[in-house]
Amino acid sequence: MIVPMLKFRFLVYHKDIDGFLQRLRELQVAHIATVDAALNEKATDIMHELSLLKRILPALEQRTAKPLDAEDIRSVDDIYFDYQQINDQLSELEHNKRDLLRSLQELEPWGEIPAQRILQLQEHGTYMTLFSCPASAFNPDWSENNILEQLNRLGDTIYFALFSDSEITSLPGATHMPLPSNSLEQLRQIQIENSAQKQRLEERLDELAAKIPMLKHRNAVLESQLEWESALHQTKKTAGNALRMLQVWVPKDKAENLRRYLAESDVVWLEETPTDKDEVPILLKNNKFSHLFHPIGELFSLPSYSEMDLTPFFAPFFTLFFGMCLGDVGYGLLILLGLTALRVSRKFPDLSKLLILGQFLGSSAVIFGLLTGTVFGADLSKVEIPWLESLKIHFLNTDQLFNLSLMIGLFQILFGMALRVVNRSRMYGWLYGLSGLGWIFGIVGGGLYLTGWSITTGYVLLLAGLILILFFSDPSKGIFTRVGLGLWDLYGITGLFGDVLSYVRLFALGLSSGILGLVVNNIAFSTIEGGNVIGYLFFVIILLFGHGLNFAISTLSAFVHSIRLTFVEFYKNAGFIGGGSPYQPFGKKIHKSNI
Repeated sequence: MIVPMLKFRFLVYHKDIDGFLQRLRELQVAHIATVDAALNEKATDIMHELSLLKRILPALEQRTAKPLDAEDIRSVDDIYFDYQQINDQLSELEHNKRDLLRSLQELEPWGEIPAQRILQLQEHGTYMTLFSCPASAFNPDWSENNILEQLNRLGDTIYFALFSDSEITSLPGATHMPLPSNSLEQLRQIQIENSAQKQRLEERLDELAAKIPMLKHRNAVLESQLEWESALHQTKKTAGNALRMLQVWVPKDKAENLRRYLAESDVVWLEETPTDKDEVPILLKNNKFSHLFHPIGELFSLPSYSEMDLTPFFAPFFTLFFGMCLGDVGYGLLILLGLTALRVSRKFPDLSKLLILGQFLGSSAVIFGLLTGTVFGADLSKVEIPWLESLKIHFLNTDQLFNLSLMIGLFQILFGMALRVVNRSRMYGWLYGLSGLGWIFGIVGGGLYLTGWSITTGYVLLLAGLILILFFSDPSKGIFTRVGLGLWDLYGITGLFGDVLSYVRLFALGLSSGILGLVVNNIAFSTIEGGNVIGYLFFVIILLFGHGLNFAISTLSAFVHSIRLTFVEFYKNAGFIGGGSPYQPFGKKIHKSNI
């Protein structure tokens, strides 16, 4: 659910504003409303340094830190300078490396060229010029008035030198090779020196990585300062700058501490409930299970303050969808046991909720794997195991899975429409929920009529649904406009069929995962038919690689397509509006050095 918020307005004497903000910061309940989105100069400088840290920290965290003596610990500014200098030098070395490789590739066919000796010959009237050409373009007549010496031949290319008493820089069909400024040996030496320099720079980066705690400390301080500057910037000056006005949002269940402080202070304040025009920050509060799905919902958008929070309603479906898409006992157990081991190790306390979420999803995959009889791609319904015979009749076949996918899809769509009825009735009044109710009547009535279960009831529901859609699509409009909008709304029936068919992916992905696993098994077992050691080695390699790849692809697909069904089909039919901004209490980024 969306936690109810209260709006507080304050009028503070300008000399007391710092103390007042400090007290708000300590309470950690007030979300400061944005008055001016632009930042002042100091906040802009802080943002610039934070962006620099955001670039430096991840790069250094990937390195192996070298222990440093205490005397080597310097200021953060020195770290910035060193890091930038090292990066510039590494970029220059990388550029030089490409140039060196190109020069080496050009010179290697010629071998060592005595450039200095060639220049000395030119001083005495003998010119030596280097050329290369395709073998088909080589002309023996070039040696009539000159001395021609073939130096090398690689593939279809001939490399030769031409000696003459005058400088010749062009020959038809040949490419002139200018004298190099460095020999092959010199280029290789430069290459070695550059590699050694790069190694030294890389080691220096490893040394800088030892200063990561200092950088993280600086990052925390800057975030705290930015929060303070942003809060101060949102205070509006009035009465000739003598007073400051400030507006904050506070969760209703956390407002009592703020009221007690205000009652003892000299601050003038006003407490209000939100109006439809207010941009209220969103704080979600759900049960322990639904709370795990908050990060998934936030991938799309937070709800607006006036609508319902759909998290508790999509959470069970999402778990169900993931299990159906993956649908393998083996893969589900890998997720469940792997994440359980990570939780027990307590190495990632910040990821605890995500690990629990993964455990639920893995458990769902295990359950659906049991329902379909699939373990690492093996179809248990075709395995001759005595104790399994009594269970095989309970395995779902492909036809049953296909029909189950469509039934679940239709149910979720109808459930979403029911939520839209409730949501629109809460937001705008009960008349605005009648159109959604009409769609539910129409779909249920159409199903009863077409299946023949109750033709009369189906006909009545269809007619009632048609009337509600035509006349209540937008109760604020005139009667003719309503009918027009209702007719346009009825055109959405084509999209409804597409929405239901989208749930076939639940069947298709589960089936494809099982088929790929089965193919991997068949290929692996075919390698041990000869009974030799090499065959068993390939058996293990194919099983590990094949199932590893299938597991990764299938798990990713299960997650992505479960998200797709939630955000596209369910959110659309539930009338989700979204666009909410997160509740961020002032003081959450407080740093102890600032208290």
